[in-house]
Amino acid sequence: MPIVFIHGVAVRQQGDPGWEQVNQVTGGVQWPKVRQRLREFVAPAVRPGAPDEVDIRQLYWGDLGVFYAGEGRSLGSWSPTSAGPGPTVPAPADLTPDELGEALEDAFERRSLTRDWPTLLEAVWSVARDENLRSILLMLPAGQQWPFLLAAVEARLPAVPLLARLEEPRPPRRLVVQRRRGLSRTLSTVRRPLEDFVPLFIGDVLAYVGGRGTPASPGPVMARVLAGLKAAQAQARPGEPLVVLTHSMGGQLLYDALTSYLPADPEAEGLRVDLWCATGSQVGLFREMGQFIEQGPLPTPALRDSPHAGYFWNVWSYSDLLSFRCEGVILGAHDTAFPFLGDVRSDHFAYLTHDDFYRTLAVKVRLHARPRS
Repeated sequence: MPIVFIHGVAVRQQGDPGWEQVNQVTGGVQWPKVRQRLREFVAPAVRPGAPDEVDIRQLYWGDLGVFYAGEGRSLGSWSPTSAGPGPTVPAPADLTPDELGEALEDAFERRSLTRDWPTLLEAVWSVARDENLRSILLMLPAGQQWPFLLAAVEARLPAVPLLARLEEPRPPRRLVVQRRRGLSRTLSTVRRPLEDFVPLFIGDVLAYVGGRGTPASPGPVMARVLAGLKAAQAQARPGEPLVVLTHSMGGQLLYDALTSYLPADPEAEGLRVDLWCATGSQVGLFREMGQFIEQGPLPTPALRDSPHAGYFWNVWSYSDLLSFRCEGVILGAHDTAFPFLGDVRSDHFAYLTHDDFYRTLAVKVRLHARPRS
């Protein structure tokens, strides 16, 4: 009987749109390494006499997730330290007054203290909407247009009072601006990959929930999950369990399958996941929020009473903010909190890289996976 792995959101295979963003931020799910650990630690619990013959497969659905339309878009048109626009910005003469005002506003705000912003806005927009300046602008070569406008804004800023010149701020104003530029530069290197990653993360959730269909007519993601489970069932050997490991959103997919879609599928009669381990999942949260097809009062017995479900082990961590308990929400759930010592981002994937987790999973399989007749 195979071991099946169902990944979560924001997982892409190399060559799929979004793979570079996912790989840059989280490294994604390293399926070859997951498979290697399942082979080493869990396969002997499934087939002690021939662990190398256990079929270990990934149920991949990342290509059915959302594709971020902004892929390849630059973070911004202005360098954090420059007084003018980057090379991709159109010439000022090609911008409308409103577009020009926004561009100038962005340039000056990036190199100024927030206390000066109200005054800056007045000067910036008076320049952007000045028809006489636009007439002059149209006569200038493209390379001279931005310096001309920046100088025009500077000229309309009020003179610094004498007292302000005599009283040097502490820390000095130039030091504060330099620190802001350094912080902006540093945060830009962090924010840019997250800007590409987060839409994939949220978008995959919405793509599934909004397009999962009904038990009578499953959507594309659920159809693939059902087909994958049926293919695993076809590999059954007497006395061997079907083990499914899910990560993150993969848990929600399997819960919907076990409680709503498989019971409505006449071709799935007799299909049983003998042991399901959900890692870093939001199954409990989704059920509390009523986001599954299955509804009703809590705690729900739907999974416990499903003929398609056996033992349910939910693995979460205090340091993984994307993982949630299931006990008290789903009857028959067994929670375990793993102690990870990484950071919030890495600990959401730490289950899949931790040898102790796989060793524990192997024992769970030996103890709780019901032998098949």
